[in-house]
Order: sequence, then C-alpha cells, then structure tokens
Amino acid sequence: MIRFLLISPSPPWDADFAGLMEADGTAVTRVPPTAIATVAAFAPPGIEVVLQDETLTPIDFDAEADFIGITANVSQLARAKWIAEGFRMKGRTVIVGGPHITLDPQAFEGLCDVAVTGEFEGVAEAFYADMLNGQLKPAYAGGRPDLSASPIPAWDLYDNDRALIGIAQTSRGCPFECNFCDVIQYVGRAQRHKTNEQVIAEVQKLYDVGYNRIFMADDNFTVYRKRAASLLEALAAWNGRDGRGYVTFHTQVSIDIAADDRMLDLCAEAGLTNLFIGIETVNEESLKDSLKRQNVSVDVRARIDNVVAHGLEPVAGLMVGFDADSRRIFEQQYEFAMGLPIGTFKVSSLSAPVGTPLYQDMLRAGRIVADEDRVHYQAGDQITNIHPAQMTREELYVGTRWLISRLYEPEGFWSRLQAMAALLGPSPLPARSHPHDPPGRARSKRLFMEMMMGMRRRDPAVARVIEQTAGLMRERPDIRGTLADILHTWLLNFHGQIAKGGYHPAWAKLASPPFEDPAFAEDASTAPLLPAPGPAPARGAFMAQRQAQA
Repeated sequence: MIRFLLISPSPPWDADFAGLMEADGTAVTRVPPTAIATVAAFAPPGIEVVLQDETLTPIDFDAEADFIGITANVSQLARAKWIAEGFRMKGRTVIVGGPHITLDPQAFEGLCDVAVTGEFEGVAEAFYADMLNGQLKPAYAGGRPDLSASPIPAWDLYDNDRALIGIAQTSRGCPFECNFCDVIQYVGRAQRHKTNEQVIAEVQKLYDVGYNRIFMADDNFTVYRKRAASLLEALAAWNGRDGRGYVTFHTQVSIDIAADDRMLDLCAEAGLTNLFIGIETVNEESLKDSLKRQNVSVDVRARIDNVVAHGLEPVAGLMVGFDADSRRIFEQQYEFAMGLPIGTFKVSSLSAPVGTPLYQDMLRAGRIVADEDRVHYQAGDQITNIHPAQMTREELYVGTRWLISRLYEPEGFWSRLQAMAALLGPSPLPARSHPHDPPGRARSKRLFMEMMMGMRRRDPAVARVIEQTAGLMRERPDIRGTLADILHTWLLNFHGQIAKGGYHPAWAKLASPPFEDPAFAEDASTAPLLPAPGPAPARGAFMAQRQAQA
C-alpha cells in the first residue's frame, strides 16, 4: 500500500486560523483545506492518503509516507517552500501543486520532484496511475477542466471537529477584472459551475460529518443570476427539510446583488445569510484604477441597507494603499465604514500577488519589494510587497493597523450593530425547522464560549457590548439568531486581530493614525514586515505562548 501524505501549509496569521484552542494547545481552525481533501478523493485503491492541516498539527519530517504532497496558494508560499526543502533533505519525493506554482513555477525550482500546475481534475487519473506504477512524471498540467468530474472531498479523512465552518466549492472563476486579484489568473474569468446535484451532495456530506455552518467557496456566487437562482432554490428545498435541522451558508458576492430583491429573497430562503462583499474603498479613483468597475458610482449605503433589510448579514472587505490614496485615506475609510450597517470589516493593505496585472505594473515601475520572498509572497492583511505611491510602507502599516483598531473598537461595533438592528428583517429558517446542532460542534462551541468569556473578563467594553446585545435580543426575538451571529462574527475576528497583534488598544482611541508620534513610530518600526518562513511552533503552542506572555 502506497502512503501519500498531503499537506496544507500554515500561512503566517492567515484568515482561516480561528485562534481557539484547548488548554493543551490543541488548535481549532476556521475552515478546513478543501484542496487536499479534493485531491484525496481521487485516490484509487492501493493508495492510502493522509491529510495534514498544519494549522492544527506540526510538520514531522520523519512521518511515514512514500510521497509528500504540498498544496500552496500565495499566502502559503514561504511555509510551503520550507516544508518542501525539509522533506527533500530527508530524501523524500516531494510533489507540489496549487495556485502559486501554477502562477510562478520558478518559485519551487529545486524544491520538488513533481510539479502539478492547473486544476487537479484534469490530471488526477493519469497522476495516480503513474504513482501506482512508480512512474511519476516531473510535471502535470491540469488546465481548467469541467467541474462535473470533481468528486465530493474526502472529509472522512479530516478531523472535522477541529474546524468551525465546513466548505463546499460551487464554481471556479470570476468574470470581473480586478487588477490585484490572482484568482482570475489561476482559475480564469469564465466561471465554471458544479451541478446543483453535486453541490447538494457536498452539503449533505458536510451536514453528515457534523457542520452546521458551510462556506460556499465561490469567487462570486451571484454573478450569473440564472445559475445562482437555480442553486439557491435547490438549497432552500434541502435546508431544514425532510427532518433535517437548518444550517447557515456563507459566501462571497459583489455589491450589485444588493439591487436585486429577488436574489436577496432567495438567499434568505436558502439560509445564505452571511455575505462577504468587497467594498474595498470610498475612493472612486482607486476603484477605477484597479478595474473594480462594479463598485463605481454605487450608493453603497443604500445597497447595504437593502441587504440587511432582507435579514442578511454583510461582512465587508476594505483595502488601503492604492496609488490614488493619500495618508488621509485611513480616516476617510473609517468615516465611510462607520456610516454602514455592517458589524465586521476585514481590512487589508493593497498587495500585488505574482501573476496579476498589478504585479506586472509594479515590477515595471521598480516598486516591488526587492527581497526574494517579499517579491513572491503576500504576507497578510497589514503587509504589502509594493512601495505605495503617496506614503511609505511603514506609514501604510501604521494606517492599516490604526484602521483595524478603530473599526474593531467595541463602542464603534455597538453603534453599527444598532444601525443593523433597526433595519434587520427576520430569517425564514426558524419557522421551518430547528438549528442543526450535531455532537461534532461540541468542541468548537465550548472553545468559542471560553474565548468570549475570556474577552468579557479582560475588557469591560467587550462585556458591555455582550450585555447590550443580549438586551437587544430580548427586545427583538424575531431577529435574535441573526443578532447573535453578528456578535459572534465580530468577537471571533476581534479575537484573531488581538492574537496576531493587529488590534492596538491605544490606537483604537486615536482620531487619526499616529504617523508623527515617536512612541508609535517606534512601535511600528519594530513590527516585522515579513514573518519568518522557517521553523515555528504549532499554532496552538504559539497561541499558548502569546497568552502566557499577555
């Protein structure tokens, strides 16, 4: 029996790390890695696949395996290279696939024996046949295949009680042209879809293995309305029906859905309650320059009001550091965001991933950071690999961290939550069924409650928000569940920002970024612009160290 170890590397402070852990350091992640589970699902008899999510368990270079497989996107690059090098030094056969090697094959030159570019469905049969025959080729090019052959990921091989949210991929590709997005460079602008039957089968599998929240991994779920409407109707016919408890779905959409009342109604009926919307910026010049045309000349406040009125919870992405952004952008973004009925914002500095038009533009202009790993590696939501046009990288770091701190500050969240409650429509799900509460959620529920109680004890402002939200839930039982979910989303993301050092409690009280204050400047200058890619403790152990130091 051939043993194939498939590894999903842990990016430095990625969005998927929940920051929840047991007393012994056992961590819980936000979403499981669908790439390695999908590759595993193709394995024929004669090959035993073992899945390893490095956010949960540390790398063992002496692990018993005949082949080592590593998948990596841009944020996982530095870690993936370190893992590949470590196994190669042990004489192991290393196979690397995923988005980054597809966009930048030279990044793994000399670090792997087999390179798999493109999407695995197109080469799975040949790849595994060659593995069984001991004749793996140096390269496999999967291209962009039809998704009808994509199997249900092998979730039975994953430790599902250590992830908060299940994941089902419904399509690949996005027709938009945002110049900073590497997704369309990897999977293309022609969106390819799984059938409704495939999606329902994947959702049922996630339900069966114990998930009650499921992320629809669609680069833009509603861009093709006819297809989206058909899938939403299928989900509504499945969710909370035939004796099943209901689950809630999360996905990514563009702002244009907010003008389509029928689509918003269908989202509510299906239980697609949490919508991530890339609002990006209040600066229209930045939207035009980045080709984010779908957001130009849009009344964002009116659109978001309409989303909330349909009983849905928007989570928004904000970005700073565009060429049209001056140092005033951080205050402008804050004022803009505080006028929106949105509980949680995800803030990032503009970066240029390899393979994007933005990367090529910055490279020609000599504005890509010279260090090799910074050239190829996007290191999180406060770090950029480019030299901004109207500020220094350090000023962009300070401004981004200030904006995060201001928007996660408890009083600001409470103000926005009240605005949401005034608009929020009731969900149709509670009248249909009971919430799905499987035994597999016991660990994550307990750890979340411990996290919430810890935050409440440490910060009186957080305690007040929890108490105020509980009061609002008693006043508005018709939206009680959605209010609780909005609070929980903010708390989980706030906790993550505190854990990784993104939230600065003193900066959260400042009216503007502390660019000129020597004390704050020193604080910013000592923060690492790029986390080291080498050996690191497992996430749980690292978090234990951070909490002990605090």
